Amino acid sequence: MVSRIDWSSGDADQVVTAAEKKDTAKERTGTDPAAKPRSSAAPDEKDSDGGPDVVYLPPPGDSGSGGGSGGGSGTGGSGTSGGTSSNSGGTQGSPRSTDSSPQQSAPYLWSDGSVNSADDNGYWDESVVTVKSTKALSSLKVVVKISQTGGVASTGAWTSLGDKVTVHTGGTSGELDYLVTLNAGITLDPGTYVLKFQYNHDKGIRSAGADRYNVTATSTASVTEFRKGGF
Repeated sequence: MVSRIDWSSGDADQVVTAAEKKDTAKERTGTDPAAKPRSSAAPDEKDSDGGPDVVYLPPPGDSGSGGGSGGGSGTGGSGTSGGTSSNSGGTQGSPRSTDSSPQQSAPYLWSDGSVNSADDNGYWDESVVTVKSTKALSSLKVVVKISQTGGVASTGAWTSLGDKVTVHTGGTSGELDYLVTLNAGITLDPGTYVLKFQYNHDKGIRSAGADRYNVTATSTASVTEFRKGGF
């Protein structure tokens, strides 16, 4: 096996084998007591006549191990730091869970319709509308429609609100109408309000199946609610 071409002898054609190279190294070491022994892994010094250098590469295991260890450590440290910073930022920046839809308060208005019939008078009935509010009211309107079943005619109206409201009576050939409105500037306290509408009709038991009412109220907080029903 050829180790290298020895240019130091001045003969470009001379080939030195690995064995001869070892002998030469021994001779140089023996003839020069002051010379320091060189490690086999260390590169030879450049010959004085300007010959080519012999480059020694480190074993692949040593170089790869050192580079891999350093690179792995640096990469791992950077990834951990970045991950920790990112998680921390995400926790601090997370918005609180909220409901984007507007919250609706519970209804404050309730109503009911009923009919009172006189036991001793087969020509008269009374339709009653009961209204309940859990909030103070700045406006109230109650409309009652009594269908014309024959002989239907108003005999008056009564409310628990007294002079706080105004009652209007009207109608057509097909129905009798009542309208009750809260007077301007009046505020109703939360509570139950009763409104009674009386009328005559043909003798006998009258059907209220086609009668209707509706209630519109506005609270002092400007919230309007609407209810409707029958008797």
